[in-house]
Amino acid sequence: MKTILFAPATFNLAETTRMIEIAKQMRKNYHCVFCGFSKTYLKLIKEAEFEVTLLSPTLTPQQEAAIIKFDQGTSLKNPFTEEIVADRVASELALINELAPSVIVTGSNVTIFLSARIEKVPLVYVKPVAMSRPHFDHEAGCIIPSQLDKAYLPKSVLWKLFLRASKHLTWKPSGFKKVAQHYKLALPKYTLDLLDGDLNLITTLPAFTKDLVFPDNYQSVGPIFACLPYELPAEVSRIIEKARQQKKPVVYFAMGSSGNRSLIEKLLAYFVTTDYEVIAPIKSYLPEDFVAGNIHVFDWLPALEVSELVDFSVIHGGEGTVQTACSSGKPFIGIGLQYEQEVNVAYCENFGNALALPPNKLTTEALSSSIKKLQSPDYRKKAEEMQRLMKRVAGAKAAAKQIEERYLHV
Repeated sequence: MKTILFAPATFNLAETTRMIEIAKQMRKNYHCVFCGFSKTYLKLIKEAEFEVTLLSPTLTPQQEAAIIKFDQGTSLKNPFTEEIVADRVASELALINELAPSVIVTGSNVTIFLSARIEKVPLVYVKPVAMSRPHFDHEAGCIIPSQLDKAYLPKSVLWKLFLRASKHLTWKPSGFKKVAQHYKLALPKYTLDLLDGDLNLITTLPAFTKDLVFPDNYQSVGPIFACLPYELPAEVSRIIEKARQQKKPVVYFAMGSSGNRSLIEKLLAYFVTTDYEVIAPIKSYLPEDFVAGNIHVFDWLPALEVSELVDFSVIHGGEGTVQTACSSGKPFIGIGLQYEQEVNVAYCENFGNALALPPNKLTTEALSSSIKKLQSPDYRKKAEEMQRLMKRVAGAKAAAKQIEERYLHV
């Protein structure tokens, strides 16, 4: 039986669950095994009954936070030093040599892009379309980042210059260059291509990418997000039932694994002044003594099941979270914490089932206005239309088919 190695960034919830869903489609005919450098979501892999290896050096919570800050552009310090990259690659290479996988599947585990190339194992990158070369090539569809949306900046000019420069940029992180040189690995010329796989499977809804031109090593498979076997807690059902009896709106508020405490506190400060009943799986971000009458805090919830029962959601812009909201048939407010997340939300805003609110414009007035607008019949109708679109795609199944046809039927 051929082996498939799944190598997600296991501190990223959406990415880890995306890999699990693909592996579920393939486990019957292939030996599917996982690896990661973080303990954070290893439990989910084990619960799905897959083998998983925790590699060294294991990430600390502080390192995970630093990676998220760097990824979101709130820190310029690259956490992937030469030493860390070298140690990670050595650990990955040892596992690859032990398992001899026919193909490796990843999300944003950055060092596996070196290790797979060093060992000449085909690498499949499962990702949103945002910030890929095909996305940047379609300049008309590239929204301007919220960081440039300031009255004193010539934002359109600056953004066009950035788009053109980004496609010809040849910069590589120092740690990656030095480790690649050690293994005599020639890296791709351009920065954009450094984190491309031999096959890139795009999980953005195909309706959003129909105007893009994909090269041969890109395939659209459609949304893949968590389908975890957790029951809706009875307490959530009671909260919603009581709110309905009192004719109070119910909100689902979630920030996934990429949120931050200051943003969450700002949103909670708004919600406590309203009559909304807020269901929020944000326990890890709050002090243990946090209490607010209309804010119901949980550690973990089945997101889709809750989203289907509320009036609307307020979420970050991570693709898995956005796609879950799209599948619920309810409108949402999306807060993009980095450019990729802003793109995910913008697609939905243009469709009409969501509104975008960047963190730098998150005022009481903006929230109140957006929520009022979101509850109109037009947004509810578009949310239901989006739900129907989501039901037509089977991203995990399509991804498994592409991997199998390209690399396992030879």
